[in-house]
Amino acid sequence: MTIVRAAFRHAVRRNWKFALVVFLFGLGLAALTTAYDVAGTIERMRVVAEEMESAGAAPTEEQAALLARSSAVLGLFALLSAAFGFGTILFGFLMPGGVVANERRSGAIMLWAQHPMPLRSFYLQRYLGIQIAACAALLVFGVTGAFVALPPASAPATAVEGIVRVCLTGLLACAVSFAVTSLGIRRAALVALVYFLPSEIVWSLLQDPRFWTSTVAEWVRGILPFVVFPNGPIDNLVAGFESGVGWDWGATGLVFYHFVLWTGVAWLGLGRLERRPLKL
Repeated sequence: MTIVRAAFRHAVRRNWKFALVVFLFGLGLAALTTAYDVAGTIERMRVVAEEMESAGAAPTEEQAALLARSSAVLGLFALLSAAFGFGTILFGFLMPGGVVANERRSGAIMLWAQHPMPLRSFYLQRYLGIQIAACAALLVFGVTGAFVALPPASAPATAVEGIVRVCLTGLLACAVSFAVTSLGIRRAALVALVYFLPSEIVWSLLQDPRFWTSTVAEWVRGILPFVVFPNGPIDNLVAGFESGVGWDWGATGLVFYHFVLWTGVAWLGLGRLERRPLKL
């Protein structure tokens, strides 16, 4: 059995329960949006709110019942959407499982260090097997998400767009987490997640020129896209699958750069551990 295949099977055995939970959240979300017209529910609540505001009176029994039912549906929709969306990202961060740092701490890394294959090549082959397992699961998540009838304001233009977004985000999350554990840092998923969480805010700020008025601020604005998790470029890249939208080669290059960046970080970290597998 090759190292890649063994790593793939080990990753599947270790993460299938969490993947199943995420998949069930996706199925629940798809079932909810199929059974209920979420966009229509939002529109009905807006109409009722306008009627109450114009009348300046308390809601009627019919309006109160409608608001209660709509609030329950939207609350469940928000809960399932958050669980499924965040679960797909968290799955990517959890896939490597701190494989390098944990084995270094336990001393198991010395078993691999005695193998004739260089330690760096050994772990990179395991990383490839982990990424293949992650890609398979993320494809399932993406296809499941394609059956979710989202409101027009948040729905992707095409099913392919949604699937590619899920896969790119999850695979890059896996790359970041593996790079962190390759540096010998324990709880790599947590560290990588802390790095990821502010990225959406940063990309929002990058689009607001009010925050970038000075020369130093403009310099920082030019550097940040190469440092923070590329949520914005991934959105711009997948938008190219929409009919009539030009392909954003800059966003494509930036996403590719981040994959190369974190693979390079992993390469350097593994090289350092190859020279000194254990802490002395």
